[in-house]
Amino acid sequence: MTAPITKTIEVPCSPEAAFTIFTRDITTWWPLGVNSVSAMDGKVAQAVQLELKEGGSLKEIGHDGTVHNWGTVKVFEPGDHLRLAWHINVPESQATMVDVRFVQTSGGTQVELTHSGWEVLAEGANDMRESYNKGWVGVFEVAFAEAARAQAA
Repeated sequence: MTAPITKTIEVPCSPEAAFTIFTRDITTWWPLGVNSVSAMDGKVAQAVQLELKEGGSLKEIGHDGTVHNWGTVKVFEPGDHLRLAWHINVPESQATMVDVRFVQTSGGTQVELTHSGWEVLAEGANDMRESYNKGWVGVFEVAFAEAARAQAA
């Protein structure tokens, strides 16, 4: 079994605000020129869009307008929990799972991202996990954290 990735940060805003920034405002903070399908071609994606409901989609609008399906919303509990079946350009049957939890603290909100379910990727699981482990640093620990801190300022 391939171990889950867990990343935890604290941001100086309420769980509701942090959840809104992570979900509704995702295209404003996601590093579109680094972590996207378009970036694989050296281009900058136009946007990342998340439908704010269970069953909703997560998708990239590529540099040329092509829509790239990234995932499906499995749990949408504002201010508390977001769960995504993560399946960039592959069928949902090959999805890993990304859980993001928002917990009130005395200084704001602890946000914990857990990426799991690597077994579905069979022999490619360890390599893909390592790639995402590095990728979530820039996306979550840096870009999202900076956006949440800027919003709170």
